[in-house]
Amino acid sequence: LIPPDGLEEARKVIQAMDRGLTPPGCEGKKECDIYCTRPENMAECIAFGEAAGLIPPDELAEAKMMLEAIRKGAKPPACAGKKECDIYCSEPENMEECMNFAIAAGFMPPEEIGNAKKTLEALKRGVRPPNCKGREECDIYCSQPEHMEECMTFAIAAGFMSPEEMEGAKASLEAIKKGVKPPNCRGEEECQVYCSQ
Repeated sequence: LIPPDGLEEARKVIQAMDRGLTPPGCEGKKECDIYCTRPENMAECIAFGEAAGLIPPDELAEAKMMLEAIRKGAKPPACAGKKECDIYCSEPENMEECMNFAIAAGFMPPEEIGNAKKTLEALKRGVRPPNCKGREECDIYCSQPEHMEECMTFAIAAGFMSPEEMEGAKASLEAIKKGVKPPNCRGEEECQVYCSQ
C-alpha cells in the first residue's frame, strides 16, 4: 500500500515519535507538504524533519537559510516547494520576487548578484532572457548555434559585455544571421585553442 520511499519516510516518523518527538500539526504526506511550505509552519517542520532524519543535509542547510531570511523579514516567493518554485521563478514576471529572496537568503553567490540585477533591469525594459536557467545550463544552451542570436541579443541588452566584447558579438550575430556557422567552441580561450589547431 505504501511506495518504498514513502515506507522509509514513515519508519523514520514512527521512530522519531517513539523517541518522544512531536510531528507537525498535519496528517499525511500531501497535507504536510502544503502545511510545511507556509512560512508560519516552517520552523516546526524543519525541526521535526531534521530530528527525524527526513531532510537530506543539503536541503536542510537550504531550508535553514530560507527560514533565517524569513525571520529577518524577507518575503518568500508566492510558491510552495522546490518543484513549484522552479516553475514559478522561471516566469519573467516572477523573477524579481524570486531573485530578491534568493539574494536575501544567501542562495545566490555574491559574484552572481551583479548579473542577476542586470537581468532584472533588462526584464523591466521588456527584454526577455534566453530559455535557460543558471549559468551552467545557459552556457550550454547559448553555445548551440540555433540559440546564439537569442543569447547574444539578451547579453547585449542586459549589459553583460564590455564595449569590445559587444562589437565582436554584434559582428558574430550579423554573420549568424547571414547563415555563417560559428566554430564548434565556446568562449575566447576555448575558441583560441580550437582555432589554432
